[in-house]
Amino acid sequence: MDSKQNEGHPNNEPLELSGPLAKTVINSLSANIAIIDETGVILETNQAWRNYADINQMEGANDSIGVNYLELSDATTGKEAKDAQNVAAGIRAVISGEIKEFMYDYPCHGPDGRHFYYVRAIRVAGEQPIRVVVSHEDITALKLAEEALVKREKERDRLRHSLELAREVQQILLPKKNPRIPGIDVAGKSIYCDETGGDYYDFIELKDDGGDKLGVVVGDVAGHGISSALLMASVRSALRQRLASPGSNSQIIADVNNQLAGDFAESGQFATLFYLGINPSKRTLEWVRAGHDPAIYYDPAADNFGELGGSGMALGVKKDSLYEEKRQKDFSPGSIIVLATDGVWETRDESGEMLGRSAVYDIIRSNSAGGAEQILNAVMDRIKAFRKTKEAEDDVTLVVIKLQ
Repeated sequence: MDSKQNEGHPNNEPLELSGPLAKTVINSLSANIAIIDETGVILETNQAWRNYADINQMEGANDSIGVNYLELSDATTGKEAKDAQNVAAGIRAVISGEIKEFMYDYPCHGPDGRHFYYVRAIRVAGEQPIRVVVSHEDITALKLAEEALVKREKERDRLRHSLELAREVQQILLPKKNPRIPGIDVAGKSIYCDETGGDYYDFIELKDDGGDKLGVVVGDVAGHGISSALLMASVRSALRQRLASPGSNSQIIADVNNQLAGDFAESGQFATLFYLGINPSKRTLEWVRAGHDPAIYYDPAADNFGELGGSGMALGVKKDSLYEEKRQKDFSPGSIIVLATDGVWETRDESGEMLGRSAVYDIIRSNSAGGAEQILNAVMDRIKAFRKTKEAEDDVTLVVIKLQ
């Protein structure tokens, strides 16, 4: 050895592990260690092995010296028999020289609970006598963590599947196509920030004194996700059922509110809604606002923006609430009505700034010569461009109506 390497270390010779020193090292290991001969008889064990034997109340002396480890493994019965026999077969392969090392994970449960071990068997260097060191490293915590992870993955897959089914059902409840009624060009769309959402829109074709009438609905259940989606379905069902019976628009919405007040009571949630009835032959508009943002009304000929407002509490908050019905007897050809949920103008960019209603006004004005679908797509494209990489925080629902 080079003199410079030995400088300051005059006794730096290879350390031979034998006798008391070897026992001290083996006893210091956390793994359960057993040294066996070529027949499988245990010749020596370490302190960790003896501690495990005491805790699990193993039969015989806690050091297990003299016990045939291989015969004990072969004799194992029950659920762990196959693993124990695989361990015995692997150790025999090490003893015979077929393999240099054997490694195996196996369960070995005792009175103190479930245990899992990583078994490693390696033959001691030298031809005779044959000695094999068998170590058992306790990996119980790791295995239980893996089991919990697998369980969570299965639960997540189950939940994901349920959400996909819920989304499919909710998509079925939304209009499959835009209605075609003479005098009305209309388009609608909902985009959810989760798999399901609390926004919805609907087109309901009605008869009014023999003429075609279109009912347009935009609603927003507080929050988003499964619970909001279920409540949204309740709103849709209640409104469609009530619209099939006679009554003024204000009375229809009041009746829907009374029904939902009971359904929503336990959840503490509520829904805002805007209902608009359009009779193109009579050129009339009728609407009721239930806590929802006013609809936008734009007259391109006058380049004038207005709002379809009115008073009325959100649905499901208070029973016997009253709702104001508003009417407009005429409208200019080319007039545009936009109904939306607050997710449209409250869309935020990466810095936290909101899009705002004025930006929506600008889009409507600049696309007013186009049809309802073009205006809707222009607004949706602007929302996407404004948000950039920021994730959507709320559902977005938009209905554009162009009157002819």
